Formats: sequence, structure tokens, C-alpha cells
Amino acid sequence: MTPIDKRYRQEERLKSRKQIAALFKNRQSIGVYPLRIFWQCSPQKETSLPKIAFSVSKKTFKSAVKRNQYKRRMREAYRLNKGKLTEGLVNEGLQGNFMLIFVGKEEYDFKQIEKAWIALVDRFIKKNKLE
Repeated sequence: MTPIDKRYRQEERLKSRKQIAALFKNRQSIGVYPLRIFWQCSPQKETSLPKIAFSVSKKTFKSAVKRNQYKRRMREAYRLNKGKLTEGLVNEGLQGNFMLIFVGKEEYDFKQIEKAWIALVDRFIKKNKLE
């Protein structure tokens, strides 16, 4: 088993409007407060990294500075703890598209967001039997 790269590369970013729309149309999601993740998995012939996008509601946080701060925290939590998710998908031969949404309304620091991300990945793996 090779160690998982801790970088958040360009090819890991979900940018396609069609793929993002398909995530919400598919409606597969789970949440661990203050995060919710939508996903869509498909069989993949070659190994590739999962693609992920991050979102924070403009309705909840009016200030762009605050929204960007939470997106940076979510990206960092993903970057540091993506190994388990990536490993599970690669072992099953799946390509995953994900949208991570911050649904909290209060102030959260990085440690709380990271803890929620780890719990969310564990629930995702258990639900999809990727172990």
C-alpha cells in the first residue's frame, strides 16, 4: 500500500457544473453537524483521485471573508484526512464526486470541523461498505 499524498491537487477539484448538478439530482447525502456531504460514485477502470468541491451558504454567512475562512478550514481538514476515503474508493475501484457543505450557523474552529470531517468519512465508509 502506498502512502496517500497530502496535497490537494488541481485534478481533485470538482468544477463541472454538470457533475455538481448530478450530485444534487442523485440526492445521496449524509451529515455530521456542521457538515453535510453529497456524493456520487461510479465504477472506474483506472485509479483516480476523488473529486470534491466545498460550499458555504451566503444566506448564513453574509461576509465573503467568513465564507472563505470556512472553505479554507474544510479544504485543510480534507487534505489532512483524505487517506481513508481515497483508500476505500480505490480498493473498490470507484471514482467518487463529492460536495462538502458547511451547514452550521455558529462559529466553529478548525479542530471542530476536522473532527466532523473524520466522523463523516467514517459514516460514509460504513454506509457504502468500503472497508
